[in-house]
Amino acid sequence: MRSKNFKALRFAVVLALIMSLFSITSFAGYWEQDYYGDWYYVNDYGYYATNQWVGNYYLGSDGVMLVNSWTPDGYWVGYDGKWDGQPSRYASNYYSSGSSSSYVTTSGTYYGCLYDSGYGIAHLYSVSVGSDVLTVTGTLDYYPGDNWENTTQMSYGTYQFKLTGQTRYGEGTDEGFYAMSKSDFINSTGPVLYITVANGVATELCYGA
Repeated sequence: MRSKNFKALRFAVVLALIMSLFSITSFAGYWEQDYYGDWYYVNDYGYYATNQWVGNYYLGSDGVMLVNSWTPDGYWVGYDGKWDGQPSRYASNYYSSGSSSSYVTTSGTYYGCLYDSGYGIAHLYSVSVGSDVLTVTGTLDYYPGDNWENTTQMSYGTYQFKLTGQTRYGEGTDEGFYAMSKSDFINSTGPVLYITVANGVATELCYGA
């Protein structure tokens, strides 16, 4: 009699577990495109994913999939939003003050305004020139080589550039590049800061219009 009761109880527990599993709502994330053609990803909880990767695609702070731009962690996504398969533009093979740090090492020109122009131009909130590191906080515009028509804007963040004893400092004028000492550059200012990177380091810092 006791054995029959135990079997019945065990059957009831197993049946209850099976029914509870079937009663759980099944969620699955999916992509959604709005009227303007922007893509969003709805996560398992029914919310738009933000500030994260979904596969080879990155969702920004507003939930919109990034296209033709750099992600905050330094990867390039193309016109279709897909990562191009190349490594991050940030590297950790430079060191400062005895500790590892990441620097912007992709060759090209980076620039930003020291005031908010209101016209969508990258805005730098702070600039600090140390003994061997340039640190800027804000947004930066970037173009490879001399192709300024291929400019893209980087996300807001704090970016570091490696400085060396060969880094040039100066001011850009209509007459050309006016060189100055590092100390004079630190005490100088200009509406726009230009940073030229080659071979992984900043080769030139220039204030200009």
